Amino acid sequence: MGQSETRQARIAILVLGMHRSGTSALARLIGYLGAALPGDAIEAHADNARGYWESAAIVKADDQLLRVARSSWFDPRPLDLSRLEPSALRSRKDRIWEAVGQAFGEAPIMTIKDPRQCRFVPTIVETLAEHGVASRAVVMLRSPQAVARSIASRDGTTAAFAQLLWLRHMIDAERATRGLARTVIAFEAMLADWRREAEKLLPLTGGVMPEGATATEVDAFLDPSLRHHREDGPSGIGEPLAGIVGAVQDGLWALAERDDVEARSVLDAAYERFEALPWLADDIIHDELRHRRTGEAEATSAAPDLQPAAAPPPQSMPAPTPAQADAVALIRDSGLFDSDWYMASYPDAASSGLDPIEHYLTIGAVKGYNPNPLFDTGFYARQMARRIAAGGTAA
Repeated sequence: MGQSETRQARIAILVLGMHRSGTSALARLIGYLGAALPGDAIEAHADNARGYWESAAIVKADDQLLRVARSSWFDPRPLDLSRLEPSALRSRKDRIWEAVGQAFGEAPIMTIKDPRQCRFVPTIVETLAEHGVASRAVVMLRSPQAVARSIASRDGTTAAFAQLLWLRHMIDAERATRGLARTVIAFEAMLADWRREAEKLLPLTGGVMPEGATATEVDAFLDPSLRHHREDGPSGIGEPLAGIVGAVQDGLWALAERDDVEARSVLDAAYERFEALPWLADDIIHDELRHRRTGEAEATSAAPDLQPAAAPPPQSMPAPTPAQADAVALIRDSGLFDSDWYMASYPDAASSGLDPIEHYLTIGAVKGYNPNPLFDTGFYARQMARRIAAGGTAA
């Protein structure tokens, strides 16, 4: 594909890969190659000191799409958008397009990076095409072991759950981009020789290789300090997950060297191994919930004197009724309420001075807040309402 062909229509370069895979660094490199970066990029943070290079508006719109589909980026189940009412999907697609306009204006070539989009590439491609924007894709590869260590360090997940998330994102992204012009880039290869990887990206952007001061700037940006976690080392997972992750990893890395029918068929065989074991994901999700329950209990018992004292409830908030107190105790004893996650996810809960479970029961559940990342309060409420309407009870 030559430069003249690339310039015939507006282009969106979709940067796809699991969270913590180096997609931020890749997006910045694509920016150096001539594609616009978002004007509302999320600010740098300790987790990513050199910037995320993703649009705040697009991330919000993508999150909303996942939410109405009763999913999230940390949901390893297959995503089925066909369950949405057509009007609901239409509304979400319109919101995504508004976010694209907010982030990029009329830029002819855009760098759209949000790992969430791995889960619904066809929806993004359709949305952009409706407005005359052609999609190209770059799939970013990084060792699932390194990704799992990074996710575990940040979010406290088990190694198995983090690598299950890696599988879901990478399988969905790779399959969905087969019909697009695409390039597959490995994180380590990009850091080792960004010029070689940039040559693979140029047919997508229609840009030119950075030279002089710009090339020096890229050299400084893509240095080995970006490696916060080792690419090798023990995976921390057992069979059959380890074998499936290894087969998908090998297949993807082969794809980075030669993206052809043979390489894709090898990947399809690895995907089939995964999909032939539907119980595997269920078991890993169960173990993740158990890990969160046990971890919270251990943290509380190990250092009871180090727990911060709860702020007194606001004077306008009445004391919980006996029934509410019983409910709080029941939920606390279940171990399924992730207090740390809840307070981090909902700032108004953290600032309320209430016990997190009390806040959830009296305020959060009504707002649709979730008690842990794997439970959807809204979905549960709808199911209970249907059961009652059908003549059952909520008990």
